[in-house]
Amino acid sequence: MKEFIIQVVIIALLGYLLELFFPWWSIAIAAALVGTFLRSKANFWAGFMGIGILWLLASLLIDLTSPSQLADKVAGILMMNKIILLIVTTLIGALVGGFACYTGSLIVRRQ
Repeated sequence: MKEFIIQVVIIALLGYLLELFFPWWSIAIAAALVGTFLRSKANFWAGFMGIGILWLLASLLIDLTSPSQLADKVAGILMMNKIILLIVTTLIGALVGGFACYTGSLIVRRQ
């Protein structure tokens, strides 16, 4: 359990740092690297939780601190509620992180 929590935190921190300088898909690189070097019994869930929490906090922070109503306008274009838009955004990032971390754990198999 301890290694799982450490893996989630490192994925979230590395994903945040890479997103400062690179495009959004750099979260997959962060999750894959952490999945390669730090393995737990639940690599997919570590990547899922790490990037999911990161994207949920980032989207909430942007939505709450922005003076514009961009999330409302995008939700209107997609014909959905703003809350559902935040959930969909979080799920997209979480799935990318989960699959990347699982893929990273499969790169080198220990025998």
